[in-house]
Amino acid sequence: MFGGIRMGASLKGISADNIKASLGNPNDLNVRSITLNLLMENRLECSIVFIAGIADEKEIENFIIKPLQQLSPAVEAEDILLTVQKEIIQAKSIATLHLYKDAIHDVLNGKTIVIIEGIKDVLSIDVAKWKERSLTEAEGQRVTKGPLIGFNENLATNIAIMRHAIKNEQLRLENYTFGSLTNTNICIIYLENSVDKTILAELKKRLTKIKTSKIMDANYVEEFIRDQFLTPFPLILTTDRPDVLTGEITDGKIAILVEGTPYALVVPALFLQFLQSPDDYYFVNGGVTRLLRILALILAIYLPAFYLAFVTYHPGLLPFDLILSLASQREGKPLPLVVELLLFMFLFQIIIEGALRLPKGLVSVVSIVGTIIIGQSAVEAGLVQPATLLVVSMSYIFSFVAPIMTLATAVRTLRYGFILIAAFLGLYGIILATLALVFHLNHLRSFGVPYFAPLFPFNSKDQKDTIYRFPLRKLTNKHGYQHEEPVSKKRE
Repeated sequence: MFGGIRMGASLKGISADNIKASLGNPNDLNVRSITLNLLMENRLECSIVFIAGIADEKEIENFIIKPLQQLSPAVEAEDILLTVQKEIIQAKSIATLHLYKDAIHDVLNGKTIVIIEGIKDVLSIDVAKWKERSLTEAEGQRVTKGPLIGFNENLATNIAIMRHAIKNEQLRLENYTFGSLTNTNICIIYLENSVDKTILAELKKRLTKIKTSKIMDANYVEEFIRDQFLTPFPLILTTDRPDVLTGEITDGKIAILVEGTPYALVVPALFLQFLQSPDDYYFVNGGVTRLLRILALILAIYLPAFYLAFVTYHPGLLPFDLILSLASQREGKPLPLVVELLLFMFLFQIIIEGALRLPKGLVSVVSIVGTIIIGQSAVEAGLVQPATLLVVSMSYIFSFVAPIMTLATAVRTLRYGFILIAAFLGLYGIILATLALVFHLNHLRSFGVPYFAPLFPFNSKDQKDTIYRFPLRKLTNKHGYQHEEPVSKKRE
């Protein structure tokens, strides 16, 4: 015994052998044993435990091992750990651990554990060096003007990007770990003086209810915390652009970054957010561009349905010359018009799905073969009329202007629904479906906030950045959300 130190013992089983046994004695687990000349009359054995590949071995050698080997016997027994921590080891972050499970957790997170013989606590030193993809251009929301940088899969890097973007003392970051097997780290980011405290409390409540063995992507978190509505519309915004996330946080929203995911979640999310693009704020005429985008998305939903309804049920509402042209095209066609529409929409969707998963060099070839050659061959074979191909092509082109992919998925789903109801009820069915859609949008909530706000319920203060973007000097920084109490009960 030396001043209360138990020689040959480690508190709560923290030892190099126990760590090796718990991890299955893997080949990449390194244990470096050295002798410390710390005490006047005795030498102490020290074990340095780390996993190769995720810990920086050069820093371990230069800032941990060498300083420990160069010690002189001038330290009292009671001060060994404190002296090593504050005066000897040269690292950016050092923590003292008491529990065995904490030591295992830190080793798996790339940290180095220093175990000194007879000392009841151990040191955890942050020398992690994870392999990560370099920062590249954001692919999810591409712009023609403005910042190009996007997130990558490293949580620490993404947090650093947001720190660089928002240099404000009100910025708050809170860390959580989920997944009993993956132990995935997530971070929520918000501005203390701007965030809605009711929404923040609801988000934390939903996060605490996450019970799962693995979190592989941010979508796992999204499905656990989203409002439970049966809807094709996204209720949580996703973005891979730091500038978009900065704008949302400064507007009072809450961002969620998930380890291993190159995009962020934003809550609450409103319908109008999915119609907005970063280009709207980087061009002087951004308001006009947004109007054109909204018009294109409306046509993407309604164009095939109106085409089917007019030709099948209401030809008298079309110009006479157009009726003659369409009638001549229909002559001799074996398939009903609704089957033509659904068949070629399905074909276009398959081509798009295939192009997404092919090597980039083959995308253009598949697109040309799938759209032009197959379409032209189908017309020449008499299977489909040219007007149907034109309508389907225009509808898909219009849907491509959706600035966020999750909205484009909702547009495609609605398009199929409107085609089917137009096939049975014509224009009357389209009107009924539109009323049902408006009712559904007004019923949706995202963390208690009306999904169609600030249009319904109407908020005059927030109309400067809805359908049309006013000049930037007239825009306010914070939206007046109208959340409803209690949020959790509505979700249940």
